[in-house]
Amino acid sequence: MKYLPWHGWLLVALAVAGHAQEKFTDRLSAEEKKAVGLELLSPEQVAALNALVQKDRQQGVGQIREQARAELREEVKAQVKAEVKEQVKAEATAQAKAEVRTEQQKQRESESRVLSRILGRYDGWDGATQFRLENGQVWRQSEPGVFYTKPVENAAVLIEKVYGGWRLYDQSGGWVRVVRIK
Repeated sequence: MKYLPWHGWLLVALAVAGHAQEKFTDRLSAEEKKAVGLELLSPEQVAALNALVQKDRQQGVGQIREQARAELREEVKAQVKAEVKEQVKAEATAQAKAEVRTEQQKQRESESRVLSRILGRYDGWDGATQFRLENGQVWRQSEPGVFYTKPVENAAVLIEKVYGGWRLYDQSGGWVRVVRIK
């Protein structure tokens, strides 16, 4: 069943309300009055008929208003649901994009930066030093050079991609070029 839009019901209600002020029997033509036998009724009976018609109109207008309200409520609910759904979708999309950007940034950093500790004693490098890290990676010094520092257990190091190669920075401020071997 197809329903009349809420504004259609409103127009019907207004039209019925406008006619409600007029007596039913006054709106009938002479032929209509004769066809239904209105001239046979007493003035009291005509007044009672007009009152019944008036009551029926008022009930009809009330029903039309209630139906229009119900349909309008449903339209508004559907519209609000659609708006909320779009808002939630936009928020979820923004959150997902932020999460993806964060993951991509972490991925880029993990591809260009390693922060770990050297397993065991560390006292610098001497030209062919291998660095075993607690994350399981093994790096080797890739350029000649010697650097000694105060011995430290499990020294923190940063290995960073720089100018197409890798550098290992120790906590004393020294650095050396390295290559990953494991």
